[in-house]
Amino acid sequence: MPHSSVADVYPDQPDAYEWIVGEPAFDPARYLQLEAPDRLWTLEEFGYDEAFVASQASPIAMFSPSRMLSDEGVAALHETISLLKPLVRQAPDSHRISGYLRGTVFLSKFIRDLCRCDEITEFMSGLFGTALAPHTMVYQQGHMNFAPDDISKPVDHWHHDFVGFDYVLMAHDPATVEGGEFKVFMGTREEGNAILERGEELPVERVIAPQFPGAGYTCFMQGNAVFHCAAPLKKPADRVSLVNAYVSLDIDKPDPTRTFFVEASGRYAWLKDEVEPHHSWAEYARHTAWLGREKLTHLLDDLPLDAGREQSLAALRQAASDLERAIKTIDAGPLPYEEMEALRRRQDDDLLKS
Repeated sequence: MPHSSVADVYPDQPDAYEWIVGEPAFDPARYLQLEAPDRLWTLEEFGYDEAFVASQASPIAMFSPSRMLSDEGVAALHETISLLKPLVRQAPDSHRISGYLRGTVFLSKFIRDLCRCDEITEFMSGLFGTALAPHTMVYQQGHMNFAPDDISKPVDHWHHDFVGFDYVLMAHDPATVEGGEFKVFMGTREEGNAILERGEELPVERVIAPQFPGAGYTCFMQGNAVFHCAAPLKKPADRVSLVNAYVSLDIDKPDPTRTFFVEASGRYAWLKDEVEPHHSWAEYARHTAWLGREKLTHLLDDLPLDAGREQSLAALRQAASDLERAIKTIDAGPLPYEEMEALRRRQDDDLLKS
């Protein structure tokens, strides 16, 4: 069943942020060049069983890279990135990404409008065969990865995403960069994690590196089910990618959204008073409130008056489950990375069992 609008969930710009000055205005008529991907991979091809596939909003895992931005759109994106670069955070001790920028939709109106573009949302919904909307946790909109200062580190370590659907948009031309490839493990997330935890390398024959023909090309995927990484650079390079997340509007499917309350190793020095932004707590609470609202509306619309005790109880439990999970997650507070990851996996397992 489709959700109502998510627009009322998106917060205004927090006080700690300021818009960059001098960027172009996003113009989809000029800057988009949406082209269909050549091929797709299903969740089944990744090794997921029938129960997992049935629990997801789409049976499709990912698509081959395809064009999203026109040449003019790429040029406009580069203009915006040049203004954002002084704000990039380098966190050399991070367990995931060393060079990155979050909160871009509170800094750049170009990135905000790109990430919430209706044409892209409709195109992506059509590809996956399910209605999507730009993520209600706007901190998951327009996340940008930059080359780390220490190029021996991966641009992004092996992982699966904390959201259901997203895309990876290359702002650079991969042909001009040595290393830094976007790589995918052709297996389940559980298998990928288990191999790495044993101290082993992922089998080379089961790792693919989808080819991005140039800047402005993107890979659409169900990121929570695709185990992927961005490899280390072989030489210093201006490598920049943008990841935009989406929520499924199918409330009959479990919500794969998780959040990342991990103990931080650094700060965004550009924020006022050098204070770490903690609005991710409220973002997760607001996302969960939105989801709860939709499930309660569904209950009011669809639960018949002659529903019995078990049916009524099941409907209430389904509506309350996301709230209960969010309360436990936020109550746990910031955790060391290993404890956070263990909590996340327990929640994923519980979700599949429910």
